[in-house]
Amino acid sequence: MNILKNSILICLLTGLFACSHHSAQEVHLEGRTTANGHQYSLFYPQNLTIQVVTSRPDAADSQYQLSAAAAYTDLETDQPLDLLVCNGRVLQARASVGFLDGVLTIVGTHYTISRIPKGQSPPSVQVENVRRQQGTLLLQELLVYQGKNQRPNGGSVFQRRALVEFADHRFAVVEDLSDYSMMKQFGDDLIELGAKNALYLDMGGWDEGWYKVGSQIVKLGHRRTETARQSNWLVFVKPSTASEQ
Repeated sequence: MNILKNSILICLLTGLFACSHHSAQEVHLEGRTTANGHQYSLFYPQNLTIQVVTSRPDAADSQYQLSAAAAYTDLETDQPLDLLVCNGRVLQARASVGFLDGVLTIVGTHYTISRIPKGQSPPSVQVENVRRQQGTLLLQELLVYQGKNQRPNGGSVFQRRALVEFADHRFAVVEDLSDYSMMKQFGDDLIELGAKNALYLDMGGWDEGWYKVGSQIVKLGHRRTETARQSNWLVFVKPSTASEQ
């Protein structure tokens, strides 16, 4: 009987330690496999804020817990493409790329993924409203909108990554473990994983990112050939130390 009691006590203590260890992680990693065998990593922020910054986040800085490329970068100027407003600073008044149909709006801790027609810009009043509230307005390719895939068949194959909003309004960064996904397949898989809305994040040679497990920094991305030219980053930040960039 004493052996049984001791075994139960050990199990309870082990469970409590596991819960404590899990809750201490600011970025919770979950591995998922879809019905077609595609594997994904889902990075959930735990009491972190989401920001876009234009200064390279220092991995040694404790406020940053996850970093990934966000908007595309202009190959001629090395500046962000269609990051219209960044933390209250207007970088572009209008869109320039022409095929971006997704909009990420960040105002404080309120995040929305919405859709605009390709080739158009958000209304100027929206840009001004986000600027006035010290927010961020970023355009990217929309993968999933209201539970429906927005990408056509065809295109190139790459490793893929997205900012995903789930039905319960939880957000996560979702990364493909393969290097051979087309956009439509990625969108289909995100829907299977529960995505309500999903916005693509820059990849290819611009794919370097990282997240923290305690004090350990784990790198993301497979190519990382254009890391030095990255111009903007989606970051998960501790709210007590979050600051404008």
